[in-house]
Amino acid sequence: MTRPLIHLGLHRTGSTWFQRNVLDGREGRPGHTFSDRAETTARIVLPRDLDFDTAATRRWIRDRITEAGDRGTPVIISNERFSGNPAAGWFDAERTVHRLAELIPEARILLVVREQHALVRSIWLQQIRIGGISGIEDFLRPLDRGDHRLPAFDPRFLQFERFVDLLDRVFGGRNVLVLPFEGLRDDPGRHLERIEEFSEIAFPPPPDRGPIFAAPPLLEAAVLRRVNLLAVRSSLHRAPPFPRLAGPGRRLARAAGRLATDSGEERRRARIDRVIRATLATLDLAASNRRLASRIEIDLGAFGWTT
Repeated sequence: MTRPLIHLGLHRTGSTWFQRNVLDGREGRPGHTFSDRAETTARIVLPRDLDFDTAATRRWIRDRITEAGDRGTPVIISNERFSGNPAAGWFDAERTVHRLAELIPEARILLVVREQHALVRSIWLQQIRIGGISGIEDFLRPLDRGDHRLPAFDPRFLQFERFVDLLDRVFGGRNVLVLPFEGLRDDPGRHLERIEEFSEIAFPPPPDRGPIFAAPPLLEAAVLRRVNLLAVRSSLHRAPPFPRLAGPGRRLARAAGRLATDSGEERRRARIDRVIRATLATLDLAASNRRLASRIEIDLGAFGWTT
């Protein structure tokens, strides 16, 4: 039987598109072995070390792998939460990698990365979509000294070669494939061919190649952030004063987005990008990206990465 393939994400790199359109089991495409991402997250990612039952979780996974073998289908597990949550600084990414190695040591690993400045903008917009209230400055601002009550965004993870090095050490370099998101966006057929060659699993491209969760207009995001503050309850904001206004507020934000002008969006994007560039300037992304490009044998500079 073909060895299992684990797709770790990252967030905002086409993971949902891959899960819904590629792992749909139609027209010769493989199906997702664990389609309930909430369940794999609950069993593998979320338990504290004191509560994590390696043996029981391994039996659960092995049972599903056996069922897939009986059906003659490959085992593919895709969950971007395996690579951590960006709003929380990807704080548990390394722990989850080690857990996956304990559970499925023979697995092949797929990781998709994205140019860091564009990724940060997309992550920030996504946290607003799911209930966040932080502007870009607050989202990226380091915690005050001594205030470490909850995990926060940590730009150091964006030096991706460090995470890839961990994957190489844990699973073996020949068992880890790293691809740039920009390749998926620009040439999804070739992107899937690379995954097929690596995994020995057929990945016929789907007819639908559009994004699942495209970024909203920045004007819509600005309004929605204020709606979230007043009305949307989530793990990012647990006590809004007027939760019953969440539905009307979201509709108001969408209406505002439809009024956005190109010039207004350009001004907002330029300001946001200045803040992101200033924050990431503290990292040596060029050196990190050159090391990553050498490891994966792909010219990241051709995709607009800092090299």
